[in-house]
Amino acid sequence: MGPRTVDIYHINDFHRRLNPCTDGTGGAARLSTVLRSAKERNPEAIIANVGDVAGDNTVHGPHAFDPLADLFDRMGVDYLGLGNHEFEDPTGGYQSLREGLIDPFAGKVLCANVTENGTGKPLPGTDAYAIHRVAGLNIAFIGVVTRSLASAMFPAAGAGLAVAPLEDTLRELVPQVRAEGADAVVVLGHDSLRSMKDVARSVDGIDVILAAHDHRTTNQPEFVETPNGKFTAVAEAGGYGRSVGHIQLEFDQDGKVTGVRGEMLPVTPDIPQDREVLDMLANYEHPERVTKVPTKQWVTLEGGFAELAEHFKES
Repeated sequence: MGPRTVDIYHINDFHRRLNPCTDGTGGAARLSTVLRSAKERNPEAIIANVGDVAGDNTVHGPHAFDPLADLFDRMGVDYLGLGNHEFEDPTGGYQSLREGLIDPFAGKVLCANVTENGTGKPLPGTDAYAIHRVAGLNIAFIGVVTRSLASAMFPAAGAGLAVAPLEDTLRELVPQVRAEGADAVVVLGHDSLRSMKDVARSVDGIDVILAAHDHRTTNQPEFVETPNGKFTAVAEAGGYGRSVGHIQLEFDQDGKVTGVRGEMLPVTPDIPQDREVLDMLANYEHPERVTKVPTKQWVTLEGGFAELAEHFKES
């Protein structure tokens, strides 16, 4: 078999932006058009989502992930890494995450460095890695997430879970997937571009790292020298569905990686919207977003104060 290429398309930090941004970019329907067009051009293309699919601060609880699993299936997403915002609601052992995203998603959910306290078991329904067979090659995908799951707004995020250092996890898993026949290793790393470049500098054997978390956009992959003197390509695709990253891995006839190329595809207002996604969103029943607001609020009215004592709800 002669030289071959493998196409990988990646997004990150979608944050449940179902509608276009105020400048007309992004939006689920246009993002779907870009990704589905990529699959039409190359049915063997791989699509990866590097996490923070929810966490837009409007919907929490049992509906936090509606209708994302169906949406990503429609887009053809093969692998989904988890981001810190996926862990905001620990109720019922992360029931909303499991039932709203992990279980209904048709692809594989990857999260290698998060385990349950006490049992040491991974989150139900997740895998540490997956090996994708394409063009006679084995491409390993490993998912890791930042250790900073909790925040000032969500201090309970990550409760009951242990999050291992990314470097330690990858130093263990990269040799393992190589031993299982991986010709290339791609990391879905939900941490900042800077942090994932630091990971690349300290771990050998990774061909590509897809970063996230800080919403940076790399128009071209950034190449980082690894401890053994080789190079890892690191890329990140902004956020909110406003761009799609495209990585092309090049292999020689023996299945060795000979090059990595990349580009960024902007999701602009002139891109047609996927009609099926528009219909999906139109039929989606938006749950009530705010269940209760404090009953007393004080506002200034011409130098005095007025008390608002009515309960109100945002529709």
